[in-house]
Parts: sequence; structure tokens; C-alpha cells
Amino acid sequence: MKKNQRVLITGAGRGIGLAIAQKLAAQGYDLILNYRSDQGKSIANLKQFEQSDVAKEIEVTLVKADIAETRDVENMYRSLRNQGIDRIDHLVLNAASAPFKHFSDMNRFDWKLLLNSNLVGNVACVNETVPFMTQGGTICAISSLGSQRVLDKYPLGIMKSALENLVRYLEVELYDENVRVNGICAGVVNTDMFPFLKEMWPDMCAKSDQEKRRWLVEPDEVANIVSFLISPESSAIRGEILQADLGTALRA
Repeated sequence: MKKNQRVLITGAGRGIGLAIAQKLAAQGYDLILNYRSDQGKSIANLKQFEQSDVAKEIEVTLVKADIAETRDVENMYRSLRNQGIDRIDHLVLNAASAPFKHFSDMNRFDWKLLLNSNLVGNVACVNETVPFMTQGGTICAISSLGSQRVLDKYPLGIMKSALENLVRYLEVELYDENVRVNGICAGVVNTDMFPFLKEMWPDMCAKSDQEKRRWLVEPDEVANIVSFLISPESSAIRGEILQADLGTALRA
């Protein structure tokens, strides 16, 4: 059954973003799916998703924009207005990009990518989306355990820390707009990036493999929490970061 509500998901073409799109489509939400490039796996996945049975039951809009570029973000929302879209009920901030290197090896281009993709771009999306939330809405930001743990060659972690604090500030700032803001701090997620991360963090992964506790989070599990956080059932949760790491932090 259609919800008659629209969700914009940034970085929707792969991994967690695509899992969120599939979950919300099955629940009847109309979707605006952001992707960065007209070539590559993300757009191919989204084109395939558009043709799926579940997507045919809702309204799906694909919008290209590099979240790291403020002008791209502005053009994305201008394009939505030109297509007659004047209301967005929920925003999922999932897009992320970063170099995988030590801070001592980062140059100014790396810093620009890190800051613009994960903080400046997210704020731009929020500022552009809120005027579309004419009846209030929710914002859900996707973070990671790099916000809490020091992971080798993972400068994205400091941006995730900033993103989690941004959630708290936005909850207070947007309260009078009837916009509710929360986040999810996901553990190591089983996406197409996992083989790369396993090579980068072999000791951590080997140690986790020896534990009895399952430690690899599935994208669908994160999507389920997003579904809850944008729903009225989570109305009492505001300005919080829900940790979805299968309890691995209990014995870190």
C-alpha cells in the first residue's frame, strides 16, 4: 500500500543506500534516488531497480548530483522542482566518500573531498530539503564505527564523528520546523566494499572471525532501522544515534 510520502536517499546506488531504497519501496514510499555519475555500478543498479516489480508500484525519481559539490546539490533540488516535486517527507543522508590513507599522507585535495562529501554536502542537502518538508519530516544520517574507534587509514571516521554531532545540533535547530533528526552508527557492513576493508584491516577482521558473535552487519539490517526511524513509531526518538554493530563494541 502506498504511503503517499516521499523519501530522498543520497548515495542510493550501492550497498546500504540501495538496501534502504528496496526496503522503503516495499513499504510503499515514493523515492528520490541520488547518484553521482552516469557511468558505473551505481547507475546500473538504479536502472535495474527501476524495472523491478516493487519499484513499479511507487514513484521513483533518479537525480544525479555529486554531494561534494554545493552547486550540484543546488541543481539537484532545482531539477526536482522543475519536475513538479514540491514535497519531500524524509531525507536519508547516506552518501560518503573519502581517501583511505593516513592523515600524514593527505593532501589538500584529499581534505576537500573528505570535508565536502561528508559534512559540507550533507548540510547543503539538509538546507535544500527542509523547505520541501512542508508538513514536517525526518532526517536520518548514516554513520559508522569510525566515529568511535581509531581505524587504520580511515579518515572518514572523524567526519562520521562530526556527522553524529550534526544530528544533535540539527535536532535542536529544526525542532520548530517539525523535523525530527536521528542517525545510525553501523558496524562493519557486508557491502561490495567489505573485501577491500578486510584487506585494509586484516588483524581486526581475523580477531572478529574468532569470536562466537556474528559481527558482519547486513545492509538490510541497517535499512530496517532507517524504516523505523522515519516512521511515526519512533516519534519519541530525537537527536539520537542508534548503534547497529551486532554488539561487537561490548568486547572491543
